[in-house]
Amino acid sequence: FHAIDVLQTTNALATASGVMARLDSWERFALLSAAFCHDMDKMGVSEEFLSKAGDSTHGGYKDLVFRDPLQEKHHALRAFGIMADRDIRTLDGVSSAKYYQFRSSVSKIILATDMNRHSSYSARLQDPAVVEMDKQL
Repeated sequence: FHAIDVLQTTNALATASGVMARLDSWERFALLSAAFCHDMDKMGVSEEFLSKAGDSTHGGYKDLVFRDPLQEKHHALRAFGIMADRDIRTLDGVSSAKYYQFRSSVSKIILATDMNRHSSYSARLQDPAVVEMDKQL
């Protein structure tokens, strides 16, 4: 139910704020796909827990520092694995350029859901200069 809740909430907030009106159809599809898939195949534990436990999701590299959170990478990879499945074929017939643009957008949005980045995103939303710049877009 979490995926549906996040999907609906994202759509409602993006529509009410006017963001949806500024996006083209592929950008809207990317935003809503990322909302739906952002926790796909989630194990229910934190990135820190998995890292300390040496979980196989981390490939046993618990002592290395990665640029991006591995759980979120896993969610994005799993989403695109399903979209490319022979029986599903969500993106069949899409040009390579459109596919890579869509994939990049979905992946970036999913990576942005890492809770370790939450405080920096919240701080940006409180910055009057950022809020004013967003109003001008």
